[in-house]
Amino acid sequence: MKTISITWKKSKTVLRTSSAFLKVSAFAGMSLVGTSTGTAHAAPHTHGEGKLQVLQAGNEWQFVLQLPAADVLGFEYKPTTANEKKRYEETRSTFLRFDDIFTLSSTCELLDTALESPWEMVDEHDEHDEHDEHDEHDEHDEHDEHDSEHESDAHHNTHSDFRVAYLLSCQGPLDRIEMTGFANWPSLQHVNAIWVTNKGQGAMEITSSQPRLSISN
Repeated sequence: MKTISITWKKSKTVLRTSSAFLKVSAFAGMSLVGTSTGTAHAAPHTHGEGKLQVLQAGNEWQFVLQLPAADVLGFEYKPTTANEKKRYEETRSTFLRFDDIFTLSSTCELLDTALESPWEMVDEHDEHDEHDEHDEHDEHDEHDEHDSEHESDAHHNTHSDFRVAYLLSCQGPLDRIEMTGFANWPSLQHVNAIWVTNKGQGAMEITSSQPRLSISN
């Protein structure tokens, strides 16, 4: 079992997986972050819309799910109040529980999970900025405060996503995947799913009323 690095934005998350996934994703023209190369990466961030990628390599499966923070949290800015921070941590915990999001037609073992949450690097960045600010001359304080206000406004308007990758080992064929996680996020309208299995590939849209993904493998 090799370890590969999945790079999301400014952070790097490591998910161990077999090298077969690299071959499968390259053949399909897909990336390992849950979107189709050259198309989904260029697609605009849309509230109410998620992305799911499912890859098979032998008896191992990789799921990569990407959802807008606005739909899973109800806001798209760094949590500051106690209620917002609680909601943020609860959401992270939900993403780490695969069975709270998906139901499978086969018995599978969850081997590994990699989660990227928005604003994970913000605290470290803020501490660095604060240190730099203390090094500035007093004559620049007013200018720095003005820039800080603009940065804050930009941050509050930034589109942010949660991304999670799961690696599973399944005992038998996996031909049905049901995304039961819609119940956790009422404003999530649909998820654009793509998959590559040993026997083929395909794509479809799943919704809360039609959450089942039927695949061939």
